[in-house]
Amino acid sequence: MVDPVSLDAVTTAVTAAAGSVGTEAGRQVWGSLVDLTRRAFGRGRQDGGDVAPLPLDAANGQEVQALAAMLFGRILQDEAFAAEYRGWEEQARTAGVSVGNTTVTNTVSGNARVGTLYQGHSINVTGR
Repeated sequence: MVDPVSLDAVTTAVTAAAGSVGTEAGRQVWGSLVDLTRRAFGRGRQDGGDVAPLPLDAANGQEVQALAAMLFGRILQDEAFAAEYRGWEEQARTAGVSVGNTTVTNTVSGNARVGTLYQGHSINVTGR
């Protein structure tokens, strides 16, 4: 039985990998995710025909989100792929790329005067 995984967790991992491509370790982690994706879906940007290209542009937020959704769907359908994906996540952690379970630490000390302080991993603030 595959451990349960959420779309949020997969999105966090894929987004972290995409955001890390500015480092050598990050490029390797993203490259291994691209390889995993191509093996799973059997196509890539260079393929022709009527098959839509895979969303593999780490700099394009919409493609990163689409990739996470595709991977999540495949994880739910295919236990072997889910195991491969978890292997990728572990490789990413070993390489030093944070792919989940992130923490946020704020320190307010001394004579600091704070009116409002927000602390969190992902915060969306919308106006009226």
